[in-house]
Amino acid sequence: MSKVKPLISPNLIENLFKQTRFTKKEIVGLCKLFKKLVATYGAESTSSVAAMSSAALITIPTQGFDRLMFRELLQNEFGITTEEILTDRIFCFFDQRNDGVIHEDEWVIGLSVFLKGTQEERIKYTFTIYDLNNDGFITKEEIFSLLRNCLVKHPQDEDPDEGVRELVDIVLRKMDCDNDAKLSFEDFSTAINKQSLLLEAFGQCLPSREISEYFLNSISNVQ
Repeated sequence: MSKVKPLISPNLIENLFKQTRFTKKEIVGLCKLFKKLVATYGAESTSSVAAMSSAALITIPTQGFDRLMFRELLQNEFGITTEEILTDRIFCFFDQRNDGVIHEDEWVIGLSVFLKGTQEERIKYTFTIYDLNNDGFITKEEIFSLLRNCLVKHPQDEDPDEGVRELVDIVLRKMDCDNDAKLSFEDFSTAINKQSLLLEAFGQCLPSREISEYFLNSISNVQ
């Protein structure tokens, strides 16, 4: 009699255990949750949830999260209601294969930083998110674009961008250690280590501590 193939590969669990800060039990829970969430959000993205039974949902031929599914997941599961420019950057951080889909292993590896990252890992993560063109710097133009997208505009403002430009100048004076009108990783890291509230200065890209703890605690209950 042939052995039943495990739902989650032991090799996958072992590899992810070596690459992340999760326990093996947490990894199993995250892999189970991944399959459920892919089924749920995949069904929602095709607007056919009501027509499917829960058994049918499991058979949806989706390998992972696409951009739309992941954007909805960030909002619903992690409370991240940020601008599209940032959700796309977060998606790219998780999508290490750069194939437009977040796969099971990428999900777990990304969440390791997202939920259990050290201060240094979280600083590297947020710097990567804000470095929109991946050139190793957060430029003045990128800071302007990020702040312009996340700040509320007031109709009575004659030039709403003027306030954004002033804020950019204030940020650079505070964080740009070498006064070259852009932030290197060293600039960014030094500023955050001095004042941790600057970690998400250019827009939300991490879940709150409360949501992170709730999510981690719920993993063990995934069937």
